[in-house]
Amino acid sequence: MYSGNVTWAIVSFLQEHCYYSLNNSLLPLEHLPTTTRPKSRIIFIDVLRAYAILMMLQGHFVDTLLAASYRNADSSLFSLWSFMRGMTAPIFFTVTGVVFTYLLLKDGRPLKENKRVKKGLRRGVFLLGIGYLLKINLPGLLFGYLSPWFWAVDVLHVIGLALIGLIAVTGLRELLGGSLATWMIAFGVGTFLMDPFFTENTWDHLPIVFAHYLTMDLGSNFTMVPWLGFAFFGGAIGYVLSKKSQWAFTHWFPALIMAFGITLTLGSWQMLVNLYELTGWHYLPVLFNNNYLFWRLGHVFIVISLFMWVVPRIGTIPSLITKIGSETLTIYGAHYVVLYGTWLGVGLSQLIGYRSLDPLTCIVGAAAFVYAHIIFIKHIETIRDFVYGQIPTWGKRQYRLAMVWFKREWPKQREQLADRWEERLATGPSWLLPLVRVLAGRTKE
Repeated sequence: MYSGNVTWAIVSFLQEHCYYSLNNSLLPLEHLPTTTRPKSRIIFIDVLRAYAILMMLQGHFVDTLLAASYRNADSSLFSLWSFMRGMTAPIFFTVTGVVFTYLLLKDGRPLKENKRVKKGLRRGVFLLGIGYLLKINLPGLLFGYLSPWFWAVDVLHVIGLALIGLIAVTGLRELLGGSLATWMIAFGVGTFLMDPFFTENTWDHLPIVFAHYLTMDLGSNFTMVPWLGFAFFGGAIGYVLSKKSQWAFTHWFPALIMAFGITLTLGSWQMLVNLYELTGWHYLPVLFNNNYLFWRLGHVFIVISLFMWVVPRIGTIPSLITKIGSETLTIYGAHYVVLYGTWLGVGLSQLIGYRSLDPLTCIVGAAAFVYAHIIFIKHIETIRDFVYGQIPTWGKRQYRLAMVWFKREWPKQREQLADRWEERLATGPSWLLPLVRVLAGRTKE
């Protein structure tokens, strides 16, 4: 009970102190080449995103290629790796809520006049499309085969829905009033509490494209519920920072978030038990018997608080780190195709062999895999200039040259070829001569 009271006291504090006018000045969230304790940038978010995406790279590599015989839950090293890997997705979804809500409220105008709304909706639909595009197998598609795995929901689908959901909650708050932090926390808690309803029921009666968003039984890695909840909790932090961005550079605000995280980590189980005793809702035992959602959320808040406190106090942040944090979608798409071989059916998992490596080889391979993506992002501008600049320019030049040749030289070549064929066919089948003359444009002769 004590931990539950502490949690709600923290929530009340956030609600009480974070309800400010929309006219307060907002500070930009942009990427810096380097930073020396800037007070006008919330740089820790990009650093946190860089950490999460690099953890994702090694996590996916090891999970895909480490042999099953080495996956021993009793191993302290494997357990530590599993714990850290489990942090990646919650951090991504939570940071999505922080960043998008911060930028959405940065304009300060109502949603009808806010350019971020249309941009966010387009981005959400775009991410949904990219999520499906990355799963296409081109050779199979040529033969009319579309794998059932194509419909499986992954990280990008949930992030796309998260952007749309954050806009919807913000619009609801604008319509009904109240603190947006309260709305975000309420939707986050509600989404977590609804999880057993979806996991304990079957959804086979729905079309497969919709069922994948509700259950993991069909092969999806993520579902709307409960993973959107992390984005809503992140939205509460983003709202606070949009009103008082200078709090990110204090000592007490990261400490408050850490206290909230520790409270959830240590006391969320008891809170759920108390809630069950109070309400008797039959789905709650499912939650507190497998209390991974609020427990993981507590860890996410602890990590966010550490990055929020440490990063501004570091003398200089290398530009490559913030660059990695700003290119998470590029990294995700590249690693997905290279590791899983979705587009061509040939990737590292096919070339090396699914779950075939010993631990040492897997560790070295994961390090090389991460390093390759870092180098890729380091030279991303050069690569983009080559792909989007030099190749199209070369293609256009070759097309113009081909059109010039076709208009100037082809008629001459056609005449010469026609003369040669007429000479060769003079003693051959006469029925071919009209065809040659048609192709040569000599039908009037």
